[in-house]
Amino acid sequence: MYTFSARTTRYGSGGYGHCPTLHTTARVDSTAYTSAVNVIERVEAIVRDVVATVVMPSFRALRPEDIESKDTPGDPDDLVTVIDTAAERYLIEALSDVVPGAAFIGEEGVAHNPSLLDSLLVSRAAWLIDPIDGTKNFAQGHPDFGVMLALVEAGQTRASWMAVPAARPSGYTVVAERGAGTRIDGRRINPSPPAQTLPRGTVHTRMMPAESARQVVDRLRNRHEPRASTGAAATEYSAIIRGDKDFVIYYRLLPWDHAPGTLAVTEAGGAALHLDGSPYSLRSPNQVTIVAASRELAETVRAWLT
Repeated sequence: MYTFSARTTRYGSGGYGHCPTLHTTARVDSTAYTSAVNVIERVEAIVRDVVATVVMPSFRALRPEDIESKDTPGDPDDLVTVIDTAAERYLIEALSDVVPGAAFIGEEGVAHNPSLLDSLLVSRAAWLIDPIDGTKNFAQGHPDFGVMLALVEAGQTRASWMAVPAARPSGYTVVAERGAGTRIDGRRINPSPPAQTLPRGTVHTRMMPAESARQVVDRLRNRHEPRASTGAAATEYSAIIRGDKDFVIYYRLLPWDHAPGTLAVTEAGGAALHLDGSPYSLRSPNQVTIVAASRELAETVRAWLT
């Protein structure tokens, strides 16, 4: 059980979500009363606020000087905007008293201090933050981007939030909690039925070693219906949950890109597997990884690739 202060500032003015089971108990001094505060709902409100006050006011309104190249190993085209930095700062401040003592592992913070990732090696709680997932899309005014957040502890993702605010026809938020399912804007997502035709999938080869990419593409040929990448993990994972795709394949496994989405997919009845059959974890090194709408499909794709 998480314990935090009795301060229960409500971020945002909208209604809360509907994931009821992850609770904390707050105590003031040694008094006997306790106050149950729903972390899921509180964090969902914080995510809504950062979207409304930091992210969306700057969407399609960035100046050239607001966008910079980012020195990311293996990704010479990577970008960062002033909104990535501002949104990460906002989230750290807003989340600071939700789970006292939790570490913060933000994409932009790690870019300056890679040792922040060491927090994943210990049992303490930590927040994984991708303030703008799909920065290139955001910087170019494309709607396929999101704000991604996960609460992790002892090597497991406990809960996750993915906001996709510019989606057409309207934005949405995916919330997942380990053992309690996945919801989109409060609506529970049920497991997808097996695909009756060729499964629709996206293979992300850009970060794969050349030989691995060649083998994956060759072994999937004529076995799936190729779908273009949206360019953001938030929208790729959401596409599986929303029924627009049946699987995606990744290689680079940055934890802020994949912890939120893999929890959401698995809690909706899907699976995230490596080629050896082991499940994705927060500490998984880079490797070919299949994320699918069902365990059955994930195993089918794995069999094709092995």
